[in-house]
Amino acid sequence: MDTPGNESGDAVIHRTQRLIINGIGYEAVFLEGRLVLVCEDAGKPRLEIPYQDITLASAETNRLREPVIRITYGTADGGMRGIELIFIFLAAGKNIQNRDRCLTVLEKQGVPVRPDPTPADYYSRARRERMDAGTLDTAAPTGRPAVPEWTVYGPAQGTRQALPDEPKPVSPAFTLVAIVLLAAILLVAMVSPIPEPGLQHWEKAAAAKAGVTATPTPAPVSAPAAAVSNIAHEPGQTIPDSVAEATLPPGAVPGNGIWVKIAYQGYYAGTLSAGGLQIDVNSSGTQIYQMPVHDTVIDIFVEKGDGSGEALEIGVYNGGEVVESDVTSRPRGALEMHVPVGPAIIRNATPVGPLVVTTIPETVAPSGASPVPSTGVFVRVLYPGQYTGTISANGFERAVNSSGEQIFQLSMAVGNIDAFLEKGDGSVRNILVEVYKNGNMVTSADTSIPYGVVEIHTSI
Repeated sequence: MDTPGNESGDAVIHRTQRLIINGIGYEAVFLEGRLVLVCEDAGKPRLEIPYQDITLASAETNRLREPVIRITYGTADGGMRGIELIFIFLAAGKNIQNRDRCLTVLEKQGVPVRPDPTPADYYSRARRERMDAGTLDTAAPTGRPAVPEWTVYGPAQGTRQALPDEPKPVSPAFTLVAIVLLAAILLVAMVSPIPEPGLQHWEKAAAAKAGVTATPTPAPVSAPAAAVSNIAHEPGQTIPDSVAEATLPPGAVPGNGIWVKIAYQGYYAGTLSAGGLQIDVNSSGTQIYQMPVHDTVIDIFVEKGDGSGEALEIGVYNGGEVVESDVTSRPRGALEMHVPVGPAIIRNATPVGPLVVTTIPETVAPSGASPVPSTGVFVRVLYPGQYTGTISANGFERAVNSSGEQIFQLSMAVGNIDAFLEKGDGSVRNILVEVYKNGNMVTSADTSIPYGVVEIHTSI
């Protein structure tokens, strides 16, 4: 292979890798007697330096951590010049090996040489040590961007982990103080009196919102007549006034009709339902609720509003006698009852003191119709066929599905009455609807139209 600049045929001792001199690529060819620098681009020798003219060849490492050889040589005019051969990066440090070999060749040709004082593995080793120590030497050589160093990212090898902090020992005095405080708290809890069960502040607010006081006392209850259905009496018979102006003891159940009694010291809520009628319960203490129904099933669901162990008692009465009762003492317990009741029983209320009962003759309807009781509010329907509809009193609505003559009692003294009844057939027979108060007819309406409808809207 021809070597540029070797026209004389001198033997080639060594050829280097690609070098950088003043930013230009070169190749150094070591011949017997001289060093030839060949330009990589032109392929021609640019400089020939006889070995005897070289005063010093120094191996160094520049600030880009590249191995170099600085050659100082004399010129023909007696001057001194210098040139730097940069060995560009090669894998596995081969550029450093090439530099050291070139330095050995120059030394064998009698050129004074000075080896690199920096070990070949200094930079990689020093960098690892500085990483382990957590510091970097600001005066250490820096890398060259054009020739990056091979770097493996990740935890440094041999990095020492910090020893875990040992838990501080707890003083025995601290433990003793904690035990004493706990014992004091338990002692105070044991000797403190347990508060009597009662309404909490939120229960009082709920009771006030519902319209009751924290410890309600039931108002005197007048004993109204019970619901009456298919009432028939002999002509001339008198019915005693069962609603006497008598004051009952607090919590007492009237002896007339069907009632539900709820007794609980705290707050409770729920519903009472029967025959299409539903009453919302939201109260406390002892309360009684009249159920203007008969021959049906009363559905009861009442729940305690607090976590006390006091008893919640519910009883269903007819004519002052208990039909069925139930009780629970569970905190926030609930009672669910389904009690069948028959016809409403009408008795005289048992007064506290002497009671004078006046008898008022009943009002007998014409045309052989059943008489209407002389005390209370009633709606009478006369029709031989089937009819359906509703009767409402002060917002309480009752479904009607019957036939023949029926008398329905309304649990009210004053208010609005709305009746809507429809014939169930196409006959031309007359359907008559009448409203009575204390035996006196308030209003009536009738129709003979097939499938006709009777509507009544009145106030008493």
